[in-house]
Amino acid sequence: MYKRFLSLILCLVLMIAMCSCTGSTEGSNFKSANLDKEYSTTIYVCGSWGNFEALDTAAQQFNEQYPNIQIVYEQLENYGSDLDNRIAAGEGVDIYMCDWLLSNDSRYERFWNHAADMSDRLVMDSIDKDYLHSGVIDNKQLLIPVYTYCYGMMVNEDLLAQYGLKVPENIDDFVACCDALKAEGVYPVLQAESDYLNQIFFNQIYCNVLSDNEPARIVDKILEGDDSVGEMQAVIDGIDDFYAGDYIHPDSYELADSYDAAIMRFFEGDIAFVPFNISSFSGTKKREAKSDTYTEKPFKYNIIPAPCKNGQEYTVQQLGTVYMAEYDGIDKEKAPYVDAFLQFLIDDKGSATLAGVKNMPTSNINVGTVDFTYINNIKDNANYVGMRQDGDYMLRLNQLVRTMSREYEAGMSAQELLKHAIELIREE
Repeated sequence: MYKRFLSLILCLVLMIAMCSCTGSTEGSNFKSANLDKEYSTTIYVCGSWGNFEALDTAAQQFNEQYPNIQIVYEQLENYGSDLDNRIAAGEGVDIYMCDWLLSNDSRYERFWNHAADMSDRLVMDSIDKDYLHSGVIDNKQLLIPVYTYCYGMMVNEDLLAQYGLKVPENIDDFVACCDALKAEGVYPVLQAESDYLNQIFFNQIYCNVLSDNEPARIVDKILEGDDSVGEMQAVIDGIDDFYAGDYIHPDSYELADSYDAAIMRFFEGDIAFVPFNISSFSGTKKREAKSDTYTEKPFKYNIIPAPCKNGQEYTVQQLGTVYMAEYDGIDKEKAPYVDAFLQFLIDDKGSATLAGVKNMPTSNINVGTVDFTYINNIKDNANYVGMRQDGDYMLRLNQLVRTMSREYEAGMSAQELLKHAIELIREE
């Protein structure tokens, strides 16, 4: 009798274990159990990107588990007002994209008020805790980081190797590479975007400011034009030296646009560096086949983080990113399936798809930076900044350097440029 009772208990335990396994999402320890694989619905994802092929591919993989759930991505032309209308109507939006700038602007606080708290609904172990925390607002996990973002430079590794040069690890290495290439008659830098100065120097500026115990106070002093702020002086000297070096390729001023034309010009193979952000770099893969020069003579290239001074070369500033928020008005029956799709996007399989198709690193620490050699090598020392925790002074600092980039004129010293940029910001 005892043995029969024990056998019955063991069978019950086994059955419970089997039920628990079948209830989880494949390849994940997703918390919502017993979801109906045949459930039919449409999940609407709203974003600002014109296309999102990576999400489409991930959706197809998700459909291997849930064949009757359609994922519809839609670009909203006027993102703020259009998203307002969707939320007000309570339809056509289940998930919406949110970036660092949007999340730090109090004008968009209504979006956070309509985001569901993901704290106890998703398993987010694959995301770096510091990075995950950047999506916390009012002690709630309202935003889930999906892609990472940083300033950097496209680099032609083969061109550097041709002249016996290594990929730069800091700002001094970068300038030395530029000098060596100029000595060989090569203009090393293609200026693609108006804020190229921001992309080159912002990491260094921010690292200097961050080293102070009161970074917000330092930014206030900088914007007040306080000459005693030593944190900026080395960077200003570096900007002066960079201008004096005459490194910008003349073709920079004839580009039809700062994105497609810049990538295609880089594929000609004779330019070493293009200051770019990681989002712009994501457009390279799909354009390789469009370049006859690159197709006939391909070369090794990658993106490196914007260089800092020696000792800071292992810091990546995550200036912004792509976050996903879930609308809190979804009906209770549908909500677990929206959770399941978000879970798929941050788990290994979905995240690897997002990284590979978009050619852009994701927040998943297991797969997110595998193909991005230089970012991957320093991810353990990445400095995840942005969002509300320190976004205010970071936004202001970013605005300052972007203005400096935009307003530079030949012959203007960096000190003059800084003063001019501060004046313009005050006028705004």
